[in-house]
Amino acid sequence: MDIIKSLHWRYAVKSFDPNKNLTPDQVERVKDGLQLTPTSMGLQLMQFIIIENQDLKNQIVPFAYNQKQVADCSHLLILCRKTHVEENDILSFVERTGEVRELDNQNPTLLNYEKMLRNSLSLSIEQQKAWMENQVYIALGNLLTVCAAEKIDACPMEGFQRAQLDEFLGLPEKNLNAVVMCPMGYRSKEDKYSRVNKVRRLKDDLFTEIK
Repeated sequence: MDIIKSLHWRYAVKSFDPNKNLTPDQVERVKDGLQLTPTSMGLQLMQFIIIENQDLKNQIVPFAYNQKQVADCSHLLILCRKTHVEENDILSFVERTGEVRELDNQNPTLLNYEKMLRNSLSLSIEQQKAWMENQVYIALGNLLTVCAAEKIDACPMEGFQRAQLDEFLGLPEKNLNAVVMCPMGYRSKEDKYSRVNKVRRLKDDLFTEIK
């Protein structure tokens, strides 16, 4: 696999083929990629909602300013952050770390790790929100790379009514807020943007090398 070729191949799809669906294996690959996303301290204070139900996708279209990709895609992914950090977010992660690394819950390394997490997360609610939202965008970047590598078309979207979508999906009751949506599927042959050259700034404009 040539990842650079895959990144050249991908673009923000403007028109999906509504008759083509992702396979269960492809959806699992997307899940694997999101699960492996790096986040600050590894906490993953986020949730990913995958919607395949056509009626539900249709109902979400108005919240996305009638962007048809939401209805025509195979799967609609909604990337959410926690509304705030809860006690169980820390406890469950420390417990999971102990399970995976086979550490007793009184192991000094594990106890010190929990202490570090608590100290690091002594933030205001607004600071927590901004920090967790940034983590979601790391996941989005990872998602788009995985989709490119797997030849899955995608279109990241910030243009939607967050509060209305949150209410529609009952997210606040789950301590969640939607951050970004990403329809996934297959590009339509009619999508003219699949045939235009990708525009990016020259490397000289983007990079400063200090040797």
